[in-house]
Amino acid sequence: MHDLQVSPDTGQIDPRARAFAAAPALTRPRYLRAGFAADVHDLAGSGLLHAGEQWAPHRFMIDDHDHPTWEFYLQLHGVTRWRADNRTWTVRPGDLLGVAPDTVHAMAEHPGANIHFTYAAFDPARSLERQPELRPLWTVPEPVVHLRDAARLVDPFAQLINEVTTAQQQLGTGLSLALDRIVLELTRRLVRSGPVRTIGCHPAVQEVQHLLDREYAHNWPLRTLAARVGLAPNYLAALFSAELGRGPHEYQTDRKLNRARQLLTTSDLTITAIAIEVGFSSGQHLARTFRRSIGLSPSEFRATSQSAPGSDLP
Repeated sequence: MHDLQVSPDTGQIDPRARAFAAAPALTRPRYLRAGFAADVHDLAGSGLLHAGEQWAPHRFMIDDHDHPTWEFYLQLHGVTRWRADNRTWTVRPGDLLGVAPDTVHAMAEHPGANIHFTYAAFDPARSLERQPELRPLWTVPEPVVHLRDAARLVDPFAQLINEVTTAQQQLGTGLSLALDRIVLELTRRLVRSGPVRTIGCHPAVQEVQHLLDREYAHNWPLRTLAARVGLAPNYLAALFSAELGRGPHEYQTDRKLNRARQLLTTSDLTITAIAIEVGFSSGQHLARTFRRSIGLSPSEFRATSQSAPGSDLP
């Protein structure tokens, strides 16, 4: 796979990436701290019009606009307030905001702090055609959907961003599968009547696991986790290890490393910025943990991921 590098000087994608004719056009608006916007234009009938992942400064604003398809914003860090459908919506980390076609929406105010979010505009009807068993369940009566604690959508969005930012074979199929996964998780949330239970998982372990999945970048001492679920720290650690094969600290570290790998592959953030983003104290801390777990430094992993076998397209 080849990472599609965005030029910080011109805001355009690296000309070498244009050798891959099917690759989406990536740009970086000059007001961003990092990230990109990608115009996809329904590549290979996937239904995706555009997508992006952006790290924006505290004075960032998105003005009134609409789209011919649904657009979904997944907030990863920071808090934003939006105007849509004559209401104001506060979107916190882990929340998802969806806006129906032709619905005008905009940020209601500057966020006041740096923010990080991913977004995608696509036609869910294409996924429902590919996955007809979901069609009867897809009912969205309101022009705006606000889902709190949408942590289960983080990985599907990360999969979509990976497809958008790498030129590889079967790109259209990859985009379609990523969108179908997003629509599947959206459908599950829209029809869900209660909390998701993991079969055979102790409720306390499940609560801690979901917390670490959602807020992996936060510092979570074992005693704090134990207090949240009403268990003794040693008992929680033993129970968590028995059910998931590793303790809470190791589980959280794995989540951090997984996210670091994604960012090393799909973004041009510096190693230090990625370290802070995923919850390590410094670039050196990330590098030590990364090498101990994966056997490569973050820089070596990034270089390897950009020249992986099978990346040469015909």
